[in-house]
Amino acid sequence: MKCNINILSRLTWGLVWLGLLQAPACRSSETGSKSVGSTATGSTATRSPEGIASQPALATGRIVIVGASVSAGFGGAPFVDIIRAAAPRSVVEGAANVFMFRDPVAETRIQVDKAIGFRATTVIAIDFLFWNIYGSPDPAWRERALTSALAELERLRATGAWLVLGDIPHVVTAAEWMLPRAQVPEAADLATFNATIARWAEGRERVLLVPFASWAAPLAAGAEVEITPGERVAARTLVGPDGLHANALGVWFLLDKLDHWIEGKLPGTPKDALVFKRPPS
Repeated sequence: MKCNINILSRLTWGLVWLGLLQAPACRSSETGSKSVGSTATGSTATRSPEGIASQPALATGRIVIVGASVSAGFGGAPFVDIIRAAAPRSVVEGAANVFMFRDPVAETRIQVDKAIGFRATTVIAIDFLFWNIYGSPDPAWRERALTSALAELERLRATGAWLVLGDIPHVVTAAEWMLPRAQVPEAADLATFNATIARWAEGRERVLLVPFASWAAPLAAGAEVEITPGERVAARTLVGPDGLHANALGVWFLLDKLDHWIEGKLPGTPKDALVFKRPPS
């Protein structure tokens, strides 16, 4: 699909690619809000032969990807295709939309309806909330949009699905012609919105709040990241010339990092539930 520069300025943003870039991909130990259900509908736990519940596990039978342009594959492969390859025992569908920026409030509802219709057991929503903040510079609009999106996520969670939800990074490295500076919230305002998201996630069963805001720091700082134990690279080398879109190694780094982060939070999840193969150099 060919896009002109005006569309690019609204579509392309650094959410996930900025979110690639904090600490080692392998076995991350960052903290994030989560609440693990035990025997509630849609929750999963491994059990011993005696039937005693042990460690919680992500329900990977039916996975749906929701979100904006990065999840939909703008600038790279759609997450739905990558995760299908990584999770051959799962049924995986995609509902993400590259045009989510046009009407984030309506689009969040549409995508949640699709996930419910698919009977998702897990929903991966890495960039789902991004445009509910970056879609307008008006503070009142942002508050209404975020409130609406969280209500939609609650409707989805009530079906028994797990939510793997990203918070919102402060995008400061985007070119003006890609993401106008006027759309970027001040750091203090964004921290307030992320605190709202964290409060919403806290105490809710089957919600994993992925700390993408903190993962974004190395790119903005011009720092290095450790992509495998002992292998450090400049964060900038994981994205393309625009400073926003991940290259092939960057896509792998993000999803492999997310995989190991989930394993750390839900240790009952089989290690082969998701296996992302590193692309050749």
